Amino acid sequence: MKEEWIVESVVCRVFKLHMVSTLSTLHSTVTMRKIKNFKIPIYTYDILRRARKHKLDLVTAGLSGEQAAKEYISGLASALEPSTVFTQLSQQDPIAEKISGRAGSRMTAGALTLGVSFENRLARTAEATLRRLERIAGAIFLETGVNVVKELLSEETEPEGFELEDPVYIHSFPPQETAGPVAPTAVPLFENELIKELFERLETGKIGVGFESGVFTPKYLAVFVIPWISKKKKKAEQKKDKGRV
Repeated sequence: MKEEWIVESVVCRVFKLHMVSTLSTLHSTVTMRKIKNFKIPIYTYDILRRARKHKLDLVTAGLSGEQAAKEYISGLASALEPSTVFTQLSQQDPIAEKISGRAGSRMTAGALTLGVSFENRLARTAEATLRRLERIAGAIFLETGVNVVKELLSEETEPEGFELEDPVYIHSFPPQETAGPVAPTAVPLFENELIKELFERLETGKIGVGFESGVFTPKYLAVFVIPWISKKKKKAEQKKDKGRV
């Protein structure tokens, strides 16, 4: 367990150093940002814990023990080719208003794919329990990738006096179990025109992501927003909440 955590931490640090440099060169203008085939930490323990929560019988499915399950997950991870595009949406941006349902919301919007190779690897699995395990792994891989983007963005937002809130998933396949409910919006999040408009802004074709006739490609994909909140506003809200107690 400790060795696995150390490996994951090293991967995060190396990747973060690379991306902080990349982001800093783009900081002066609001542009679409692209990261292709980046590495994400693999949280095997979380995948197995969620598998136990769903009462998956991995032994009957052919995985004789925990080590066999870890090796299976490692094999899935080897097929990952995560890529993402994301951009900042200003407070006056009409797309931000449509997503949040109100004007004045500042956020980063993005799309993250696990890659065609991952989808092809999962397509080879016929056993039902293993397919469920793979969906759990896919959801956690997506969540981890989005959180990596959030961590990198914090390098920019904090000096400007902002904090980042938890990611909100406009779309995720597999679905995110930990994702909070999405508040009502002025335009439904899944309305085709909104998705198309957002994807055009993000230039998702640069990472091979598309949306046609209500279908996302590749299949294993997250479309997300990470809201920004002013530190001053957050403190004011916390003070107001304390006054109500």
